[in-house]
Amino acid sequence: MTLLQDFVLETSSNPGVGDFILNGPPLNRISFAQAFPDGGQVFYYADDGTQAEWGIGTLTAGAPAKIARSEIYGNTLGNTEALRFTGGVEVYNEVPARFVPYFDKAGGFSVSGLLSAVSLTIRDQALVPDAKDWTGQQAVPAHQADARYLRKYGDANGAAPDLLTIYLGSGQLGVYAGGAWHTYQPAGDYATNARVNDVASSATSASSAASSASANADTRILRAGDTSQNQTINGYLTVQYGGKKFSFQPDGNAVAYDGSGNSFFNVSPGAINWNGHSFAFLDNLPLDASKKLVCFMVAITSGQRVTFPSGFSAPPDSINFNSTQRLDLWWSDADAGGFTITSNSGVSQTISVIASGNR
Repeated sequence: MTLLQDFVLETSSNPGVGDFILNGPPLNRISFAQAFPDGGQVFYYADDGTQAEWGIGTLTAGAPAKIARSEIYGNTLGNTEALRFTGGVEVYNEVPARFVPYFDKAGGFSVSGLLSAVSLTIRDQALVPDAKDWTGQQAVPAHQADARYLRKYGDANGAAPDLLTIYLGSGQLGVYAGGAWHTYQPAGDYATNARVNDVASSATSASSAASSASANADTRILRAGDTSQNQTINGYLTVQYGGKKFSFQPDGNAVAYDGSGNSFFNVSPGAINWNGHSFAFLDNLPLDASKKLVCFMVAITSGQRVTFPSGFSAPPDSINFNSTQRLDLWWSDADAGGFTITSNSGVSQTISVIASGNR
């Protein structure tokens, strides 16, 4: 806060452009150190009779006291530079015009200088009369605002409403708060406790009746997963899921259909078909339960060691090749984990291998 007192004036000798070293007050005046605390911000004017400067200075109380030129707002040369004083100077406490509020001839309350850089701060209370025109720009006193405007409830988790509206079509109340709209049901469009209790009672009765009906129907219809009775069904048993379905059919097949009605999975008594690829059941192959087949493709060169993807418990009974090239191939050194392959050519090629033997 910048300080102001009456009759504060001192002299300073030859300050140049530096601080004003204060000599003390003349008769019937008081010094800056008597009026203001050490370090205080004070309004000042400095005048040597031919030129003057004004602004805000910082007081250092001492022997001697001095005022530093903290902010210079103007001088008689028309700029804000520090004037060079070479003789005696009077330094006194006065408010520059830019800080003096006044009423202009139109009744407007104003401040000189740059208004955009000036704000009005009330140190204690500003008392205003009751507003009489709520469409104008009158100030509103606290007791009128408290009775007229919505106050925020003192909840740390709550948000003060920014906007309120009524939707005329539905009668809903809309409140805009926290960056989003929230709507509330209009009067008469809500469930009372009595009505909720009636609905709950009706639902309980309906549930009891449904349970009784389910118990009666349980002995008459086929239930999913029921293996307690020898129940049969004629035609198709189909599970629908979206546009797809899975059917257990009279021909003994279980078939899955896509959304266009095309079969993509089929299980028959003899094989499994998945998207056009058939797989035979193991007991339909000419193998007993102790044997297995290993089928795979491998890129080879002559003299290479080939490892089975799934090993046998002993050297396999047979190893067969299939190649797209007319090259002689033979195997040797077979064991449970693989074999060595030899060809008449050193050319690399990819072959199919089928091996059978003990699991």
